This record gives sequence, C-alpha cells and structure tokens, in this order.
Amino acid sequence: MPLFEVNASADTACISTAPVFAKVAVQLDGKSKSHDASWWALMEHNVGRLPGTRSSWAISAAWFAFLAGVASTALIPVPSHWGFFIAILIGLIFSSIWLPDHGDTVLPFCTIIILPIVVFKSLAMGGLWSYSILLFVFVVIPLADFIVGVDVGNQTREIQKELHTAFRFELLTLLVAPGILGCLCYAAWLANSGGLSLLEFGGLSIGTGIITGVVGIVAGHELCHKASRLERVLGRMLLCSATYGHFYVEHTLGHHKDVATDHDPATSRYGESFYEFLPRVVKGEFVNACRIEAARLRRNGLPWWHNEIPVYFLVSAGIALALACLTGPLAVPLFVAQSVVAVLLFESVNYLEHYGLERRELKPGQYEQVQPQHSWDTARRVTNHVMFKLERHADHHAHAGKRYQTLQVYDSSPQLPAGYATMILLAFFPPLWRMVMHPRLLAHRCQQVGQVFRHGPSPGASLPKLP
Repeated sequence: MPLFEVNASADTACISTAPVFAKVAVQLDGKSKSHDASWWALMEHNVGRLPGTRSSWAISAAWFAFLAGVASTALIPVPSHWGFFIAILIGLIFSSIWLPDHGDTVLPFCTIIILPIVVFKSLAMGGLWSYSILLFVFVVIPLADFIVGVDVGNQTREIQKELHTAFRFELLTLLVAPGILGCLCYAAWLANSGGLSLLEFGGLSIGTGIITGVVGIVAGHELCHKASRLERVLGRMLLCSATYGHFYVEHTLGHHKDVATDHDPATSRYGESFYEFLPRVVKGEFVNACRIEAARLRRNGLPWWHNEIPVYFLVSAGIALALACLTGPLAVPLFVAQSVVAVLLFESVNYLEHYGLERRELKPGQYEQVQPQHSWDTARRVTNHVMFKLERHADHHAHAGKRYQTLQVYDSSPQLPAGYATMILLAFFPPLWRMVMHPRLLAHRCQQVGQVFRHGPSPGASLPKLP
C-alpha cells in the first residue's frame, strides 16, 4: 500500500498521499509561468493573469455549452453524415481556444468524452475508417495542441488548498471507473454482434485500448495516489481494466521513490530508444512490483496468499470472463488486445516524462530529493484537459498527494516542445526524437552545475544550441 500520512514532510512529499502545497515568496505566489521560446504553440493563455483570479458564471456556462456541443455530435447519423460529424467535432475542439480557463471549473476536463465518441462513430463507418482514432490522436490532437496552445496559469497556495477539497473534481475521476466499464461492455457487445470483419475488430481493439489507456489508466493513476479507500479501489480497478494492476504497487512505492535513478525501470535513459525502453520497463515494473510486495509481506509477517499481485491479474481475468458471459466469447481476445494497446500507449508516456533526467547521487545508494527539474513538463491546454493535467508532471512528482486540478507548472522544470500526443509520435521514430530532444536535454543538463551524469554527456561536453 502507498505511504499514508496526514501531513507529509518535504522528504516524503514525492510518495505520500498527503498533499503538500509548497510555500513560495509572496510575489511568486500564483505567478504565471514564464514564456519558453522552445514551445511549439501559437497561443499562450493566462499570461500575466492576476493571482487569485476565478472563473465567472459566464465562463462556466460557455464551457457547458461547448461540452453540450461535443456530446451532441454523438447524435449525428453515420455513415450518411460522416464528413459533417468530423467537421463539427474538429471545429469545436479548435474553438476552445476562445474559452477562458482559470483552473477552478471541472468542465474542461469533461472533454474526455471525445475519445469514445470518435472510436464508436468510426466503427460505424466500417473498414479502414474504424482506425480513424489513430488519425484523431496523432494528427488532430497535435494540431489542436499547437493552435490552442499552452496554459501558463498557476494558482495561489490558498486557492490550491481550496480546490483540493472541491468534490466536483474528485467526482469526475470517480465516474471514470463506471464509464470505462461501460465502454468495455459496449465494445465487447459490438465485437460479438456478428457484423464486424477482422479488420474492423482490429480497429475496435485499438480504439478501446486508446480509451482505457488515455482515460482509464490516467484516471486510475490519479486515484491511486489518494488516501481515500474508495479512490484507491476504483483506481486499481481501472488499472486492472488494462491488465496492469501491478502498476499500482510499483508506481506508488517504486517509481515515485526512485525516479531519475538507475533503480527506476520507468525512467528512460539518454540515448535509449522507445523500442529499447519498452521491454525493459514492462519487465522491470513487474519485477519491481513483485519485489516491493514480497518485502511488504516479510516486513509485516504475512503469508504468501496476502500478495496483491496475483489478485490484480485475477481481477483482470474476471473482467474479461464477465464480458464474455454478458456479450460472447470474442470479448476475451478484445480485452487482451485492448490491454496491449493501452499498456503500449501508457508506457510511451512513461518514456517521455523523464527522458535523460537524473538525480544526483549524494553517496552510494542515496540520491537528492525529487525536484521539479527531474520531470519534463508541458503546459498544453488540450491534452492537459484530456489527461487530467498529467503533463504538469514535475509538480505531480514533487508533491504526489496533490489532486490534478492543483498542479502547477514550474520555470525550473525542463519543457517538452509539444504535448504528449506529438511527443509520442516522435518517440516512435528515434532519429526524430533525438533530433528534437537531445539539444533541449543537453541545454538543461548545462544548468545542473557540477553534476556528473551516469548516461550521456555531462555539462562539460560541447553543447549544441537550443533550436
């Protein structure tokens, strides 16, 4: 189980379920992040916003109207009006550039409904169109990230504390669990309906995996960091819906403790391609989870049947069998295939979140405290709404108990040039990834005065200029 504390210290904030709201100088409290010339973005939102600014009822009403428009696209008949459906949906996404967001309304995060709408509407088109979700995730979303741009706004410490207890944000993540189960049931029913070709079954599997990977695992990750028993139960259920329940153990007690060190399988190293990282992280997270769980049993004097790792796999098998009983036998291969896609997608996110970043080793086996400079940040507004601000990753690692709505973006953390969808696409092509990331990584390393890095060049090496 993750460390539970009523009050976390600076040393335990990176793994504790208790929130820590860092104290800063009065003139910096709630100050927007500075402009970063390396961002690929047309717009910067909340530049120079006054600390303490809150959303008006009119802003909330505008977001509600936007969401109503998005939801109504599900009613557009397909295939007869496919082009109209696509045009309206993309137009709505790009129109969000005009909607203010001061971070205190939950409505922007409800845009997660876009993914299941696209997946199931695409399947109704049939054939190769059933793979349209790939074009949406890796073409439309990157374009939206570029055009809609970045949100540099931060909240004051007092507003962070207030928002942390606002139930509306917690409720949304809790509702993801039945939503994901509903999507799995509907996908399994479609798979067993008898009207799908093998090609379309593949499109349905990929689309469902993107839903469980982008929405399910990300929301599960958010819930697993919280102290509430209900949140942690639902978080683990969401991870089990992608056959990745052991991630709960390894992530909370392994990755968050060992991030940016060689002990962490989920930290990608300088020069390591995604295809080298993937087998290492999948194997390493499982082995590390088993090691952590075995240590817990020894420490508490518990017998082997208290081991949680097999339970998570049994829950995943139970979900697959329940789907098969409810809808038909094709639910099982669908569940397995979508799990593979979800894990592949989520581990590609892991790959880029800490690429090449390292914590100083103060003495053998002891490392400096986890700080914002040990995670790559990106302030993209569109993908941060869809992924519960996971892209504000530096604050999440420095203060793991904070809820997604209170995460800040730091000047001290290294910045990815684009959102996760764009960076994942680059990671699939290692030469492009290195061309974009290595100048930025080496420029960041140059700021870590006196640090000797374990992988790749140290600041004393000749550094290319930041493009």
